[in-house]
Amino acid sequence: MRALPVAVLVGVAPGYFWARCLAPSTGWAGRIAYATALSMALVPTTALLLARILGTGVTLFIGAYSVLAVFAAGFAAYLRYGKARYDDKPLFYPPPAPQGVYALAPLLAAFGLALGMALGLIPATLVALLVVLSLLMVAAVASPVSRPQEQRPSGAPRWWPLAMQALLLATLLIVLGRGYLGPVLHDWPFIRGGDQFSHAVMTNLMLTEGTTESYLIYPPGFHALAAVVSRFSGLEPLEVFAVLAPLLTALPPLACYALARRLWGQSYGVAAAFFSGVLLVGPFESFAEARYPNLVSADFLLVVAVAALIQVYSSPGVRSCLLLGALGSSVVLYHQVASFYLALLLALVAALSLPYLLLAGRKREALGLTLSLSLLGVLSVLYAWSTYDLPELVSGLAAGSDSGAGTAVAMAIGSQGPLSLEHLLQMTSQPVTLLGVLGALLVAGDLLRGRLRAAQRLAYLTLLLWAALLFIGSRTSLSGFPQRFERDLGIPLAILATLAFVTVVRSLRPRASRASLAGLVAFPAAALVLVAVGCQAVVNLGSADEKSSNVISADVATAGEWLGEHGTGGNIVVTPYLNDHVPGSAMLAMGGYSGLRSYTQKRLRVPRALPSTGKDSLLAAGWVLQHPESERTGSILDTYDIRFVTLYKRSPGVRLRAFEEHRDLYTKVFENDSVVIFAPV
Repeated sequence: MRALPVAVLVGVAPGYFWARCLAPSTGWAGRIAYATALSMALVPTTALLLARILGTGVTLFIGAYSVLAVFAAGFAAYLRYGKARYDDKPLFYPPPAPQGVYALAPLLAAFGLALGMALGLIPATLVALLVVLSLLMVAAVASPVSRPQEQRPSGAPRWWPLAMQALLLATLLIVLGRGYLGPVLHDWPFIRGGDQFSHAVMTNLMLTEGTTESYLIYPPGFHALAAVVSRFSGLEPLEVFAVLAPLLTALPPLACYALARRLWGQSYGVAAAFFSGVLLVGPFESFAEARYPNLVSADFLLVVAVAALIQVYSSPGVRSCLLLGALGSSVVLYHQVASFYLALLLALVAALSLPYLLLAGRKREALGLTLSLSLLGVLSVLYAWSTYDLPELVSGLAAGSDSGAGTAVAMAIGSQGPLSLEHLLQMTSQPVTLLGVLGALLVAGDLLRGRLRAAQRLAYLTLLLWAALLFIGSRTSLSGFPQRFERDLGIPLAILATLAFVTVVRSLRPRASRASLAGLVAFPAAALVLVAVGCQAVVNLGSADEKSSNVISADVATAGEWLGEHGTGGNIVVTPYLNDHVPGSAMLAMGGYSGLRSYTQKRLRVPRALPSTGKDSLLAAGWVLQHPESERTGSILDTYDIRFVTLYKRSPGVRLRAFEEHRDLYTKVFENDSVVIFAPV
């Protein structure tokens, strides 16, 4: 119970007045999204800066000062300059027009074919071809998505905004239920996933040393924020993750709501929250595998940064410039791959948008975009310089050294192959993919018709570039992370799917039902889309309470607790895995150590899996496990100050008997059915 209010105190409250001062008005959910994003950007930065100045870890004083300083500065800025006075109307106002019978008929065919494929009645290859042709036909005959400014939509009922708020709240509760149900039923007091143990080790290092370099070269934002939460709550990082990790699944829906509402309006925002929180599989898998920094950066901070970029298009100024600079650069503070997305996207945006604005005579917009991207670039370079040591990174790439961040980047390129399109469909879900492609075609058609204002044109161009970059990256090993690209592709597809979904549903107008042909086509088309969305939601929610194989056993937890109580400093050696999925870093995290990690022979041969600091320590740990009695092992034990050797009994190749037989070299200090721990004499 301590962790939840502390999470709000650290992760939401400090950025609240900054959000009021800098961000557009997008309702209470959008305000929470911007406040959380700004807190995640500013609080870790302040804590890291203080830790560097004082030469300590993230202490309680540093955490408290960081939270209070960010909150006080935001409150002072709000009192001095007031709230941001942007236009409250969506960028595309009036909202997109409903589609007519000639567009709905091919859409009905497309979803009918998809349903036939799902039931196994039609071959998948034939369905894919026919669906693509149907969606192209929809785009060819579709009415323009945007309407002239002088046309006004019919007034919505007074109860409509309240209904949308209720639906949004229900969506967020469903998302939280999906995240918490499995861990509460099966995991407690632990949490599923394997990567959280490495994040716990790095958070512990942040608490004690203020840096994670001794374990892994990794952006420090998430671990600095987790360290502040740990200090305030008095809980260990693994205890914090067990409570707060499912809460992270609500971040993508909040961000997608803020973006879609800024583009098209409230109902689109609610649909985007539902699509990204309930229908998508990728963000939920990131949570289930404990890839928390990737979830925060690629599926939340990047989305809010895109919303801030679109705000610069429509209202260039000092506030929108500061908002984009702070949010965009925060992506670099949290994860490498999301930083890669951001760099590619902004490079294309700058290359295409700035010449267009200058040729169109919109110098104010061009200047605002230039200044915003410049501020974002400067802050990003500062974050990257601190994390990766940019000169060393460049020299490592050029010279091919065997350590450092540069080598880590070089090793990733071409080391991972893309998965099948069928797997991509599983990560994004069939309704989101079909509706996302349709939304992209509708947006492209609107761009080609040339009836958009400059800000609208650039917003649609950004959405298309975002989705296209992630799709292309998911299809080639040259991206270095095709499987990450594939997983994160679902977010821009969900935004585009929102446009197509609401446009189709809005075709069920009362006056359309009076036109027999339009009514006959609109009703089954919308009904089929709703059925597809509902079925996918039921499937996803139905699997939320399943067990996970990525949860440590009671025996492993007991051994980790023993290490935590009897640890005397130094390092430990542990087998690569503690079952088929839980890595040996679990023992490091529970025991309060940062090394030595060990890898299987198979993983040692995969370049992308090697740490940027080199593989010497990995080879040393492997040698100890395989040759416990050799003279070199004694030298390794002394060099790395190894206090305990922890063996998972069912780990392949473990020479348990060799350790037991050499009682002059090792003392057995702990044993249960799964784990045995030896102390070198």
